[in-house]
Amino acid sequence: MRQWIKVLTVAFTLVGGIARGVPVIAAPGVAPADVPVYAVLSLIGDRLDIVVRQLQTGTRVDNNLHQSVAMTDPVFDSVAVSAVATAVRLADAKAELAAINTRSQLLFDQQRTLFEVSNGVMAMPDAIRNALRDQGATKLVLIGKHRDDASFKFATGYSDGAGKLEGLGFYLDGTWRTVTRDALTGNSLGGQGFIAPFAYLQVTLVDFPSGRVIGRKLVTAAIMAGAGRAQQDIGEPWNALTSAEKVRLINRLIERELAVAVRELIAQK
Repeated sequence: MRQWIKVLTVAFTLVGGIARGVPVIAAPGVAPADVPVYAVLSLIGDRLDIVVRQLQTGTRVDNNLHQSVAMTDPVFDSVAVSAVATAVRLADAKAELAAINTRSQLLFDQQRTLFEVSNGVMAMPDAIRNALRDQGATKLVLIGKHRDDASFKFATGYSDGAGKLEGLGFYLDGTWRTVTRDALTGNSLGGQGFIAPFAYLQVTLVDFPSGRVIGRKLVTAAIMAGAGRAQQDIGEPWNALTSAEKVRLINRLIERELAVAVRELIAQK
């Protein structure tokens, strides 16, 4: 267990230390032949997307307003690596971890083509493949962005949403009259619309060096908060959550969903 903690400490010390897109790996040392080494690469935290719903007119074109906020700090990718590390350790007590830390925008922007899967085998950039080989990795956990329809389920069981979501961000919908119950007082708080921090991700477990895809899990998760939570201006869904709450809920989604996905992937390998 002490060695595992050391690996994570080194990994997070190196986060942000990537120059000009060159990946760095926290080495787990020389592992015995029967000890699996899981390398983790997270490509989800370069930006947050703010999506504001616009009324649709019967077309399938995404008419929503989209604004991206660049994230220079790797906070969300660090949370993802930590969540995977915990899940791997719980699922496979013998496993060791190598964290691939990068802020290469090329990897973030072109992850679909750079890690394309054909006939069940994942392609990888040479720099990633060489780094994995140098560290003796036997598995790769790749956390990427998933693009899918926006869909949110209300307490009544009704689902609604418009347009597409991808990666991490916030969906704002001012078209619904919402009611939020205060957990402390039990009072019902009415408001116009809701905000939903979301995580639309894909988690892929890959055998190395063969590149064979063992399995993939898609994540389309969100947490809804009614505009009535805002102390003022209850017609503005963005104010229903404080800045700290927004970050905390994104982190909660990452931790919760990756824990489930990784556990299920390792169980099927």
